[in-house]
Amino acid sequence: MVLFAILEGCLMMTNNLDYRASILIAIALISVILMFFFPSIPQDRFYHEFADQREMLGINHFFNVASNLPFILVGLVGVKTLFSVDRSKIVDVVLPSYILFFSSVALVGFGSIYYHLDPNNRTLIWDRLPMTLAFMSFFSVIVGEYISEEVASKLLYPLLLTGLSSVFYWYYSELQGHGDLRLYGLVQFLPLLLLPLILVMYKPRFSHGRTYWIFFGLYGLAKAFEVADLSVYHWLYGISGHTLKHLLAALGCYVFLWQITERQRLF
Repeated sequence: MVLFAILEGCLMMTNNLDYRASILIAIALISVILMFFFPSIPQDRFYHEFADQREMLGINHFFNVASNLPFILVGLVGVKTLFSVDRSKIVDVVLPSYILFFSSVALVGFGSIYYHLDPNNRTLIWDRLPMTLAFMSFFSVIVGEYISEEVASKLLYPLLLTGLSSVFYWYYSELQGHGDLRLYGLVQFLPLLLLPLILVMYKPRFSHGRTYWIFFGLYGLAKAFEVADLSVYHWLYGISGHTLKHLLAALGCYVFLWQITERQRLF
């Protein structure tokens, strides 16, 4: 219910509660309500058993570890770029959201490396925490670029708190013996429902807006490869779906960075 309350409250404060905002709020509300109709979702006990178990150079699960390096590179370059880029290319009010997104992308690389060296629930939390920060800060960026700078600035920190809480709640529930991924799943997938609608219903503030669809496409493809980890590993003779997931997701983050450097303000 937290995500719905935050979104509705911020939109109403800025008098943006038109039909478009109403659609977004309705989807958020329905998603939250449906979440409570599902039973608790524990972490799949086979989740940590990735297809590629090979060790190289003394590093366990080498390719799943090494494929996180692009996250670190894109994240660090992104933060550096934001401090030198022409301010007309970003929404200055939500600069913290841009910085936090690319910082979180770099942290995803480090967290995922730590996790893949020894995959288990205890290490997985350090992979998921920066991912939720990236999801939430990116959502804030899109709201700032398409809906309202004021709404985006008000949303950022409550959304971050909600994202972090979803991971801590999942981990705590696992420790209690009744793991529950429902809130984490909502935090991860609800923005994927709302963001395309925002792109369709609101006017872009910058050129190259279609690049966001490439970003979403790469992320969707990354998730598909993640699900097909073992099958891809056999099809591609040793390149696993999970390794490709990392590379495609990092490429999506680079596409977003490239867009920022190339675009022009439209209004």
